[in-house]
Formats: sequence, C-alpha cells, structure tokens
Amino acid sequence: MFSHTLGILDESFAWAGSQMAKVPEQWCVTLDPAVTAELVDEARRIGRGTNEEISRHAVDRSRLPNAAPALSKIEKEVMTGRGFALLKSPAALDDTMLKAYYWVLMNLMGRPLSQNSHGQLLRDVVDTGKKLGDQRVRGYETNAELKFHTDRCDMVGLLCIRKAMEGGRSSIASSISVYKELAAQKPELIAPLINGVNFMSIEEGGENSVKRVPVFTANQGALSCRYSRNSFATAIRQGVPYTDLEKTALDAVDQLAEDSRLRLDMELERGDIQIINNYTTLHSRTAFKDWPERERRRCMIRIWLQTDTARPVSKDFDDYRGIPATLGSAAH
Repeated sequence: MFSHTLGILDESFAWAGSQMAKVPEQWCVTLDPAVTAELVDEARRIGRGTNEEISRHAVDRSRLPNAAPALSKIEKEVMTGRGFALLKSPAALDDTMLKAYYWVLMNLMGRPLSQNSHGQLLRDVVDTGKKLGDQRVRGYETNAELKFHTDRCDMVGLLCIRKAMEGGRSSIASSISVYKELAAQKPELIAPLINGVNFMSIEEGGENSVKRVPVFTANQGALSCRYSRNSFATAIRQGVPYTDLEKTALDAVDQLAEDSRLRLDMELERGDIQIINNYTTLHSRTAFKDWPERERRRCMIRIWLQTDTARPVSKDFDDYRGIPATLGSAAH
C-alpha cells in the first residue's frame, strides 16, 4: 500500500492532453536531415523484404554516428520525461523501405521483443476479419475499438503505412495524470487498483491464463501503470470474478483517460511513428472502416521494445520482456 503522493516524482509524466494539443512542437519531432540520411542508408543496406526478413537483420550502429545519439536522446525523453513522442519519417519511401527504416530507427532505442506466440518482432496491425472477444483473438487483428491500455513492454512503437477509410484515430493519456485525478476525486477507488484485479492474458498459443495484478504500483518513487480495459471486459464476459468496487474503479480509470481534458488525439499520417512509454502512458484506438480495395486498407506496423533506459518497476512487470514464442512463425 502506498500514498497517492508517491509518484509525484514523475511530475513530467503528468500532462493533460488539452494542453499538449496546443504545443505539438514539444512532442512532434522532425529528425535532422543528416540523421534521416543515415537511417535511409542503413535501411537500404538491410534491403526490402517481409517483416520477418527485415527483423532478422542486426542494425550496425557504427554506420549511424548522427542517428544513434539522436535516437538515444529521444528514447531517454520518452522513458524519463514526457512519456511519448511522434516522429516524422520520409513518407515517400515505398512500404518495404519504410518498414526497414522503422526497424533501424527503433533498434537505436532498445531491443525488439516478441509480440505474440509466433515470436514476431515486426507486426502488421490490420483487420483480419476476426472478432474482438473471441477466444485467442488479439485486438490488433480486428477493426474494433481498442479502449485505453498498456502493452507488455517498456516502449511500443507504431508506424503508419496507410490510414483507414474512416476511423482508427489514435489517442493517448497520461496514466500518472489519471491516477492523480482519481486520488483527488474518488480516493476510495485507489485501494482496489493498488491491491490488484484479475487480469486475463489472451495469447494465440496455449490456454488463456488469469492472474491478479495491480493497476498502479510504485517502486523507488516511480509510479507505473498496467491496464487493459478490453482484456478486463473479455475476462468479465468469460466469468472471471470482479467485485463491484473493482468494476467501478476500472470504469473510473476509463472515464478519466477518455476525458477531453486529459486525452490527446492523434491522426497518424503515412510515415508517422508514435512511440510510448508503457508504464506512464495509456493508448487507445477508435473502431475503423476500411477501404474495399485490399491495397488501400489500413496498415500500421508495431514494435515492442525493451529500452536502453530502464525504469524502476516492481516484480508485477516481470512479464514485460516479450511473449514466449510457443507457435511456429506466421505471415506478417
């Protein structure tokens, strides 16, 4: 148990979306041309290929004397400062070269992790026709609304290849601000979130597992959040027990994250790379409707990272080092 005053050491993480929307120059980054040129050259060395082929390549930092320190600086800002950034990439690159460019850039901030039971390091986020809530279906395989959540890694990157015909807006919110608002407005709801709620792990391989994990924890004065509203909703539908107080507390977290004062909306354009600190920043996506032509359909590319900058977190985050690859490789 800890006081809500802990975590105030993370004051830089406690931002309001309504204020951030007024100062995009603080979080929207256009890289120096010398940095971009190095990233493009290294992407060309890696060459075109499938996600799996691209992700087999090691990135040669010795070839990136300008890019490596520039991306290291951004990584530290995301992991110790604001908690997010939006990077602009050369949108004129073709799809496969843009993916290779993204692979190089993200490798300069940490080590890519397996995102699923197939061990994929680069993952297309596309609508496969599956239905969210069905057994072993992950949200990134659907066109459904993905409510505010965190992913099981230090940092998540999302590259926009193509936008949807309608919808698919990305939104983020500071989990530190959500915590502070909740502690001020409804302090009685803090205890169930700290004590923990049942969390269902939904993976493609193996059986769905349930364990009790806290939504908010503090370690060495750093407040961190683990949250997945869609997973909680699936667990409730499948009969996993939650008390009325726990449900009320989860609803309150949702409402605060979705509040226009705290929420920051982003319409990702081709080449945009959104990067997020998973311990301090919640992210969501609205439902979307795709183009009828397959080649125009919405496509984002996701990477999970273990970052170069470590955050002091509790043992409750021990599984934030990637998902075990228990199945064979799958098409990306």
